[in-house]
Amino acid sequence: MIERKTLVRRLSYAAYFAAVFLLFLLLLFPFDRIKSKLESEVRTRTPFELSVARISPRFFNRFVLSDVVVADNKGRVLFESKSVKTTVSLFSLLRGALWLNLKAAAYGGELLVKASQGPGRQYLRLDADGLDIASYPLLKDFGFRLSGKLGGNFEMDGDSGKGRLWLKGLASRELKVKGFPIPDLDFEKGWLEAELKGDRLTVKKLELDGKDLTVRVTGDLVLRERGTINLAIKLKPSERLAHEQSALISFLRTRDAEGYYLLTLGGMLTEPMPRL
Repeated sequence: MIERKTLVRRLSYAAYFAAVFLLFLLLLFPFDRIKSKLESEVRTRTPFELSVARISPRFFNRFVLSDVVVADNKGRVLFESKSVKTTVSLFSLLRGALWLNLKAAAYGGELLVKASQGPGRQYLRLDADGLDIASYPLLKDFGFRLSGKLGGNFEMDGDSGKGRLWLKGLASRELKVKGFPIPDLDFEKGWLEAELKGDRLTVKKLELDGKDLTVRVTGDLVLRERGTINLAIKLKPSERLAHEQSALISFLRTRDAEGYYLLTLGGMLTEPMPRL
């Protein structure tokens, strides 16, 4: 039987050496090489460019990525965040798999990412809450003046996925479609349900409810170069909007029993063509 003092002394030594090992691991861990490897993997495996200013340790399997920027091959910024908190499963790495959680403050809201990759399976889940649409610079670059809040989730397993998004206080200003001005619109709420299979995105439901206009959209899009659009759109303007935009409404000839004007949007992703 080991004496109590001997046991305590041995446990103290073990705890001391474990603490020293963890300290040296954090101090000497090649974070710069990991950062370069991460940026290189994204560049090689995706059409995007990842830039991380630095990686800082927070705990044994927790890190903070600072000044994270994701851009396309033309240099347009798709996502940026000052700080992304990252948690990695060490047990998954030992089994040759990858499992990580990301939590980022971005665009006035919060974005959570869960990802795992292993033999025969790739899984991704995105959860967003309270993102400020007006603060997303890419919309402004394309000439869209939009504001409102966005949230929801998207889950992908292999090449199949599904998602639900909500919108609050969505407003558009000075919008033009092929040079044709669209009246300023405000929507109190909206939601989107969609499924992804390969490169085909199916819009099961897109609904926008506003004081002056109600919108319903279903259909699908093929998300590839020279991909196609096939959307059925229903519009129900208020009496005031119908009167103010009578010239525009006159182009919409088909109307159903519920008072919705019907049209379709076809053509290519790069050249959408409305059919009245």
